[in-house]
Amino acid sequence: MRSVSRPLLSASLLSLFAVGLAACAPDGAELAPGGEVVGQGEHALEVKPGDPVFRNGLTVIAPEANLGVYAELLFDDGRTHTLHLRTDVDGTVFLIEDAIDGDEEVTHAVGEAAGEASASGSTAPCSDKAYEALPYKWHERMNWRFRAGSTPTGIGADAAEAKLKRAATNITASRNSCSMADQVGATQSYLGRTTQAAQITAAAACGASPDGNNVVDFGDLPDGTLGLACVWYDGTGKAVEADVRFNKVDAKWYADKPSSCSGRFSIEGVATHEFGHVFGLGHVTESKSGNLTMSPQINGACQNAEATLGRGDVLGLRAKY
Repeated sequence: MRSVSRPLLSASLLSLFAVGLAACAPDGAELAPGGEVVGQGEHALEVKPGDPVFRNGLTVIAPEANLGVYAELLFDDGRTHTLHLRTDVDGTVFLIEDAIDGDEEVTHAVGEAAGEASASGSTAPCSDKAYEALPYKWHERMNWRFRAGSTPTGIGADAAEAKLKRAATNITASRNSCSMADQVGATQSYLGRTTQAAQITAAAACGASPDGNNVVDFGDLPDGTLGLACVWYDGTGKAVEADVRFNKVDAKWYADKPSSCSGRFSIEGVATHEFGHVFGLGHVTESKSGNLTMSPQINGACQNAEATLGRGDVLGLRAKY
């Protein structure tokens, strides 16, 4: 088991690289000394491509010139943390602030009709038009594979595979309960199983650079987390790779909800949220839109509400594709 506060590098290396995140911003983010705000939510960092950047228990390797990388770490208490970097053609690395706070406290209750957890006080999912877009999309079919050998003990690889495939299709086919037709042009294709691991480490770090393989797997992540998604994109906003890992060391999962369920999370539900990021959807505000798939908090264990898109989720996908 690993704590999210555990150092990712030795003290000497950490002191060497931490200079890129030195001055405190109002929301607690650490920015480079004298970092210049160049646009809404963007701050120049004193790091170079290839240097690791640390924030909120996440590590992202500063991408090469003309590339960006978005990372989202999902916790088992529903919270999320994000780290978003992009590098200009001249090699300047920028931190892009996430406009939505994933630490917002919101009460979730079990809905009587649907039998799924819902966010108290939030707009009903089919009445909520909210969405946030990330600065990338797939310009061609997104082909991906599953490292089936990583499936948690007690869950069959076939069952996990089926739920992951359905989660991806939930996004590209805009599956919803709002009677909204599928008008989303995003496409994806499951190419089968692989032995290759996602470019994600046990310390919640995204890999140094995209390798062209989109991989979903289970593995070790910091204690208290459910999953990590890492998406790389180029200067035109074209997504070039996405890797997703789910924590099988500390989190408990199910493919089909057991009759007696306690503390287990739905593979399909959590994966649908992560595939939303893969296809360019950002977080909406939890307090107002907590019943949408792309709210920053998962509604809890033993429920699958995130697998069904709300109106805002569908409108966001339509706007991008």
